[in-house]
Amino acid sequence: MIVVGAGLSGLVAAYELVRAGHDVRILEARNAAGGRAQTLREPFDDGLIAESGPARIPPDHDRTLGYIDHFGIETSPFYTQEGEYLIVPEQGDRYRETPDAFLGRGRDAWLKIPAGTDALPMAFAEALGDRVRYNSPVRRVVRDDAGVVATYGTGAAAAELGGGRLICTVPLPVIDRIAFDPVLSNAKRAAFAATSYEDVTRVYVQYAERAWEDHGLNGWGLSFVEGFSEFWHPTWNQAGPRGILMSYLFGDMARAVAAMEAGAIVPGFIDRFGDLFPGSGEVAEGGTHFAWEHQPWIGAAYTRYDPPFSEHPELASPEGPVHFAGEHASGERGWMQGALESGLRAASEIDATVTGERAAAAVAISRRRWVRRFAPGLRAPEWLAA
Repeated sequence: MIVVGAGLSGLVAAYELVRAGHDVRILEARNAAGGRAQTLREPFDDGLIAESGPARIPPDHDRTLGYIDHFGIETSPFYTQEGEYLIVPEQGDRYRETPDAFLGRGRDAWLKIPAGTDALPMAFAEALGDRVRYNSPVRRVVRDDAGVVATYGTGAAAAELGGGRLICTVPLPVIDRIAFDPVLSNAKRAAFAATSYEDVTRVYVQYAERAWEDHGLNGWGLSFVEGFSEFWHPTWNQAGPRGILMSYLFGDMARAVAAMEAGAIVPGFIDRFGDLFPGSGEVAEGGTHFAWEHQPWIGAAYTRYDPPFSEHPELASPEGPVHFAGEHASGERGWMQGALESGLRAASEIDATVTGERAAAAVAISRRRWVRRFAPGLRAPEWLAA
């Protein structure tokens, strides 16, 4: 069994097929697992981290939370309940919102992995061990009645791997790097062509201290100037005086920033954040940026919902012994949940016993954390605090 790509969809498919008794190998083009589930640790100090990809986990994403629980990974609230959120309208004066106002419609229950989102793919990869082959980009997939042969690597290092089935999880912006023989069906290729992706750029600035908190702000908010963007303070519950502010840019804004001279991006955003949070510029220490359109084996951030997956189910349909997965081949595009669901669906096409970890929404906040967050002054019964 061959899986192409060690993102979440490929990892979960391989993991569950191994648990079901199959011999599986994963061919990954990059030197690390996780796909778009990447956590940045450099160039930050004091152990601070921020996410370049998925960061938020809604409490009803049972597949995501189920595997987090399965691997014993800790979660914590994504958004803070302290300070005020800043809103910058396209016209008119900026204003503040309380956490209750900003986090309405259930966002107050969204979670994150405080050790870094990459803890989840790392757990899968550790469990799979040497079944994952890194730096092994697949160049050709040949299928016939006997099964599948994948050619991977380049030049003199090129090699072949055969198997009865293959699961392709490659993002569509780079899937044309694989030559399929015979070529994929017209319906499959038309579905690929109809699917569009969102470009995302994130810019991070590290500060010696969290000056915005002196003004009652928490470092989070929304901007509608020159398009929609978000700004986050992802280190709000990380230890120490330092903090990171992050600007989350989409579409045209993302492409415009990604096209800037690299050395000008962080200084420009120090100025932008200085306008939003007076006094922050004096304690800025530097930063970095991350543009998904520049990632050579991924090519874009996530699949757009328009047109929806339901209009192009061919994205997920097998072609002989070749199966397809990835968040683009799911109804939960742009989320880890979609990647996991698609990987499980592809694995179940091969082995009907594969169902995967599924947890109720209640797993979102453990009983111990529920007590700490909502009833800190109560003497809780022993079973609830366990």
